[in-house]
Amino acid sequence: MHADLTTLADRLAFAVGDYRSAATATVDQLAHPIDVVDAGLPVARLEVVFRSPHVASVAVRDPHDADRIGLVTRARFTAAMTGRLGFGRAVHARRATAELTDFAPMVVPPSAPVSEVAVRAMERFDERRYDDVLVAGEIWRAASTADLVRSLSTQLAVRSLHDQLTGLPHRAMFGHALARRCASAAGTDSRVVVLLLDVRGIGRVNSRHGQAMGDTVLAAVAARLRSAAPAASDLARIDGDEFAVAVSLPGAADDEHGHLLAESLRTHVVDALSEPPAGIDPSAWPGFDSSVVCSAAGAAEPEHLLGLAESRMRAAKSA
Repeated sequence: MHADLTTLADRLAFAVGDYRSAATATVDQLAHPIDVVDAGLPVARLEVVFRSPHVASVAVRDPHDADRIGLVTRARFTAAMTGRLGFGRAVHARRATAELTDFAPMVVPPSAPVSEVAVRAMERFDERRYDDVLVAGEIWRAASTADLVRSLSTQLAVRSLHDQLTGLPHRAMFGHALARRCASAAGTDSRVVVLLLDVRGIGRVNSRHGQAMGDTVLAAVAARLRSAAPAASDLARIDGDEFAVAVSLPGAADDEHGHLLAESLRTHVVDALSEPPAGIDPSAWPGFDSSVVCSAAGAAEPEHLLGLAESRMRAAKSA
């Protein structure tokens, strides 16, 4: 599992950088401006537009019908200009662009979800399957089918690695991140701290205030945890009501100092969660159990750290 997660995360990073930010939600985030020409433009002049290697398609406006928009792709233009016998240019040069235009392209609003548009685009069974999708607006724009499919696949990957309610990585991904953090600390003076946080009484919140409020509380806990945790921490929701934080401590003088810093982190996080955020009834805000462990310098073992933290959590909950 660790090797599979490493491979997936590395491939995503190589392909799209930060895969979480690459998973765009709406077409507006993928769209780019597109050249728009009149349907009556001679094909010879359209050829000048396509001389730029950056032009993949051109939108075509019908001057007699403001609601009618079409599309000419580079592939369709090249095929027409070549022709079966090589006389395409001679045949089409003086004709109007409208004769090469598909006046039934896929057109979507900027707010359309990428997931929906990508599926619709790939459902086109003819040669138009890979055509750009036009994005309506004051300025016409286009989104390539390749970008739509890539964004959709990235969304699916992100969902497989993260909890959908809180947006935090799940347990397997946390274990992967912790293992990497421990490997980076090996042979150095750095220590690794694992903090566990258990939301106490979330079942009571669900029964008294409803499942929706329970979900709101968990999402708020995750948001508060993000703001309270140190920069470059690894955070996760490792169980239904349990969260985890992994942090590196590069400057602890000795084991005692390391444990003091780890305990200081635990206290800081618990204090940050002591009061509910605005909009949540204080009676619905739960309490928290917590535990923290700190590794020896340069000798962090991920399974041992997490197991020890869970053991201390069980002790804290039964106290």
